[in-house]
Amino acid sequence: MKQVGRERAKEAYILVIVYEHIVRDILARILTAKGHKVITCSVGFDGIRKFEKGKRKFDLVMIDIGLPDVSGLGVAKKIKTISQKTPVILIRGWDKNPDAEELKGSGADFIMSKPFYMDKTLDLVENAMASVHHSG
Repeated sequence: MKQVGRERAKEAYILVIVYEHIVRDILARILTAKGHKVITCSVGFDGIRKFEKGKRKFDLVMIDIGLPDVSGLGVAKKIKTISQKTPVILIRGWDKNPDAEELKGSGADFIMSKPFYMDKTLDLVENAMASVHHSG
């Protein structure tokens, strides 16, 4: 019997900016289990600093909308000004619902909601990665 597997996306270097340590840990575990390298931070300013230092390294950035120091939308906007090509996934909490204009203004490419489901999360990461490699 032949094993038919999905073609695996390349290993990605992913920056995860999420305040809640449990959520950050779950995301990091899901992503590293798939062979991705994950750098995490808990506040927006730290995430922006890490991105600025290593912008050539990061293939994808995941940002929680509800950060304590600066809005996740603001962080997304800043990251997009540093690197337009890097895909950004915003993570929406149960109580955080940005309006369409705010979302558009942030420059985010994708949005996902909590709670996380492993398959949906990995599919979204693969779609985000594919969008970069296929767009010229």
